[in-house]
Amino acid sequence: MNLTGKELAAAIYKRLKETTSKPTVVFELEEGAAGILHSKIGGAFFVPEGMEAPKNTETGEALYLLAQINFEELPPMEDIPKQGLLQIFIDGKDDLYGCDFDNEANQKGWRIRFIENLPSAEEIRPEQIQETEWTEETSLPLESPTVYQLTGRREDQPVSINDYRFDEMLTKYCSDLIPEGVEGFFDLDDDEEMYEIFEEHDCQFGGYPTFTQTDPREYMDNEADVPEILLFQLDTTEGIMWGDSGVGNFFIKKEDLIKKDFSKVWYNWDCC
Repeated sequence: MNLTGKELAAAIYKRLKETTSKPTVVFELEEGAAGILHSKIGGAFFVPEGMEAPKNTETGEALYLLAQINFEELPPMEDIPKQGLLQIFIDGKDDLYGCDFDNEANQKGWRIRFIENLPSAEEIRPEQIQETEWTEETSLPLESPTVYQLTGRREDQPVSINDYRFDEMLTKYCSDLIPEGVEGFFDLDDDEEMYEIFEEHDCQFGGYPTFTQTDPREYMDNEADVPEILLFQLDTTEGIMWGDSGVGNFFIKKEDLIKKDFSKVWYNWDCC
């Protein structure tokens, strides 16, 4: 085939959607009040009896709720919990938002909590609802204490352009479409057309990630150690800014998600 421009991009997108698609929950963000146990960005959070609000283990600073997902609110998907609340906390007194770029699984400056058995909202006592105070020093991707309720819809998403597996999948599944000698995305003359047609989502669970730089998983020595599941992604959008128009990602291995073991989740963010 001698396709170029939009025709080539459309043909590649169609082929990769047929061959590489993963189930994805795409979230719509709606500014306003959200219940203490609802899926949301920011705001107050539930602290179960016997637990304390999470802190940076080195500085002692209280962490901020970045997001939480109530699995009962998600469309049905394989390998995910049927119930429970996933809470993601990050540091708001650190320019890196608590991320350790030398050890992405180190939760000293951020934290994942999974509460499997939830009370009803009516059963939660006032002292079990906490919210980290915003001050002049607060530095977060969230530009204000505004809360966004998350509503998810189920989609099937093809491999994203900057997922570390894209070039491999391009040459594997599209060899009859791409010009001779093309070994990856940046060998294509029409890469701008590709950027326009491939779907990217601001906020999602599952599917394929997006990055402003490169996929850090590409540099892992052992393929078996790669956390292949996108647990949560929050991109820069109105009212949310990661550094200079960046994106934050959280990854988990499939076996750990099935076991509901969130102790080895990867946290990464990058920006322009």
